[in-house]
Amino acid sequence: MPAVSAGRDHEIAVVGAGMLGASAARHLADAGCDVILVGQGEPAERGSSEEELVSQPVYASHYDVARVSRTIDPDPTRAWLGHRSVDQFADVAARTGITAINPVGHLWVDSTAGIDPLVDADRRYSLDCQRRTAAEVSNAMPYLSFSDGSDTIWEPPPAGSVDPRAHVAAETAAAVAAGAVHVETLVGSVAPVGGPVSDGVGGRVEVATDAGTFTADRVLLATGAFSGHGTSPAAGLDLEYALHTQLLVHLDAEEVERLAGMPSIIGKFVDPADDFYLTPPVSDRRPTADRASRNISPADRFILKLGAPQDDHVRATADELAAWFRTDGDPAFAARLAGILERLLPGLRDVGRWTTSCVTTYTPSGFPFIDWVGDGSGRVACAIGGNGFAAKCAPALGELAAGLLLDREWPTEVDRELFLARYAS
Repeated sequence: MPAVSAGRDHEIAVVGAGMLGASAARHLADAGCDVILVGQGEPAERGSSEEELVSQPVYASHYDVARVSRTIDPDPTRAWLGHRSVDQFADVAARTGITAINPVGHLWVDSTAGIDPLVDADRRYSLDCQRRTAAEVSNAMPYLSFSDGSDTIWEPPPAGSVDPRAHVAAETAAAVAAGAVHVETLVGSVAPVGGPVSDGVGGRVEVATDAGTFTADRVLLATGAFSGHGTSPAAGLDLEYALHTQLLVHLDAEEVERLAGMPSIIGKFVDPADDFYLTPPVSDRRPTADRASRNISPADRFILKLGAPQDDHVRATADELAAWFRTDGDPAFAARLAGILERLLPGLRDVGRWTTSCVTTYTPSGFPFIDWVGDGSGRVACAIGGNGFAAKCAPALGELAAGLLLDREWPTEVDRELFLARYAS
């Protein structure tokens, strides 16, 4: 591994060591680039309403137990990105020994009209999905309860869920093994210095951090919801945020056994207030905000996660988003989630429950900004705006971002216009 020293010049610096940044760094390192991946690590504990809140200026949405992982999608581009990511998840796991995917399958519950576009993705990628009525699913999985009349489609493994923390760890490890440098530190500013790339006269980008200043020929900003933190060419991008509340349910081994075979689930219904997403129980070794669960050995703590779409998007500063991350979310939204859980899994026996906050970053096109930004020097690019689907597509999105930095041709399967950066007016 190359020596880490402030002031050293690198070919490319990736700022933001989350799901997109770590994936992009791995692609760049695999291509032979001299890469430094810079980003603050996750705090040991995020705090809760009953504890002293941890003061931290930036957070990341991959601080989470699980996300839905699937190929089927009503949007053909998202389906292509998801499908392209499947082999990459497996490859990175094989290279590092860190497995992020929980291959339990995925179930989508919707109206017949909502399921039809998913069948198109199934046929396109030969996924061997199964279409069944909600009643048939409930017969096969008696712990689930759905309203009559719903249609479903089940995608087999490796669909299921992805552990965002494990994915970031795996991508980072693969990048470092390929020659990248990884520095866990907070970035305060990113500033181009000198002329544009086309001048060829020694322009560079300075990345100022708590560990000193690094320089690079080019920089990729993968800073997510906190792209407005500090001084950055990404400041002013046209971004909105969904402030999510998620319900985490601690189950013991006996209850996990009863729910054996549970897939990840997305549910869409006539009343949007009933919509939800669920990831099945996974072992969770992180500190928990639930006091009852703290006395349980982490190896025996299994967490089921339930959330729901948040359509009320807002514009917010980095400080406002950090303040949200330090909360347990919205109590009213938490009560709504509890009602959904009771209807979906009647009789569920849990050891403890708590809520946590999260943020999703949205762009006008519904796809990440993967584009050059800033002063037009061609030295700073971005990969920002997960739009609620980036976790399942992170390897492919990182590949697109790396390709931009490597001056590769944009893939014909993806409309370039969807990923162009826009600044708020």
